[in-house]
Amino acid sequence: MDSTPHTPLGNLSPANFLQQYWQKKPLVIRQGFPNFTSPISPDELAGLSCEDDVNARLVVEHSNPPWHVHYGPIEESLFPTLPETHWTLLINDVEKWLPELSWIVDQFRFIPEWLIDDLMISYAPEGGSVGPHLDRYDVFILQAQGHRRWQINTQPVSPENHIDNIDLCIQKSFTAEQEWVLAPGDIIYIPPGTSHHGVALDDCMSFSIGFRAPAHSALLHDFLNHFSRQLNPEDVFRLPNLTSQPHPCELPVEAFEQAQDLINTFCATDNPEFKQWFTQFMSENNSHIPCDDEHNTIMQLPDITTDTLHRNPASRFVFSRDDKTTWLAVDGTCYPLETHLTEQLCFARDINLSKLTSQISEEDAAILILLLNAQHLLLGNCPVAVE
Repeated sequence: MDSTPHTPLGNLSPANFLQQYWQKKPLVIRQGFPNFTSPISPDELAGLSCEDDVNARLVVEHSNPPWHVHYGPIEESLFPTLPETHWTLLINDVEKWLPELSWIVDQFRFIPEWLIDDLMISYAPEGGSVGPHLDRYDVFILQAQGHRRWQINTQPVSPENHIDNIDLCIQKSFTAEQEWVLAPGDIIYIPPGTSHHGVALDDCMSFSIGFRAPAHSALLHDFLNHFSRQLNPEDVFRLPNLTSQPHPCELPVEAFEQAQDLINTFCATDNPEFKQWFTQFMSENNSHIPCDDEHNTIMQLPDITTDTLHRNPASRFVFSRDDKTTWLAVDGTCYPLETHLTEQLCFARDINLSKLTSQISEEDAAILILLLNAQHLLLGNCPVAVE
């Protein structure tokens, strides 16, 4: 029996994909999901877009002004007024609202899960598009229904080549270098910085698996915030060896050296909290997990009567380890946890509780209870709301 895990890459191995295509060049995979049929209908997608807190957009292409964006929740009364062509409905984080669709995202775990962001689903009638644009993140787009023509351009885009006074970053001019038409089951991979233009040729649904690409500014801002909270407010900038200087407004070399020493100590790569901070940062997301009568507070593990737990698809699990500690981070909070236990929690969505708790410490059991009570772990799948 072939033990090779299935991936939607066709005959291309994950190793070859990462080496040849990942963040390098586009790729079209014919029938990456053979005989694929969308598990959600356009009407169901439209209904979801009307719900509170759903991250939904409705993009309508007009002649003047050229584009208009409606943000969710979308008014149900708006749909009958739409033109027959040239509009697109998009919803992010669909796997968090509909956990039964998480299996689609899981097919792309040959890319580390901590990099996966969400499943976005779009519907468009003929001519529907969001215009030629580029993204700063990687994306796989699975054709789920109908047909879409994709055009790409790999050349740099000047800041001036964008339509003014609209909520979308759409390019004024776009010249296709390559073009494909995708049918249900086909996939296109688009690396960051590659301009692309997808246009529906008929009633069309696309499933986009997007990946995280935090800006350097966001990383540094969070890093400084995290570590500055650890500093003693009594520690202040001092110059005990200050000497007289000819120009009273000029900063002396000693002041720069003192500031540089502070920054170097603060940002040292061997800072024992650095790994914990980065693990915590990469686990952050915007999902909100509502309380549910189905999931009551659990005071201790023996109260649980099921053998299976589920990772909440709205929660982001990330872990790291060093010589002393394994850190499990969930939605921006870090927990020190035994390595084997952490690996089991993160390996699959469904977790065998009896194997998980057969030999764990009281400290680890307490963390499990925290994860259950916070609904990062579930005793059964349930609908999840998203901010």
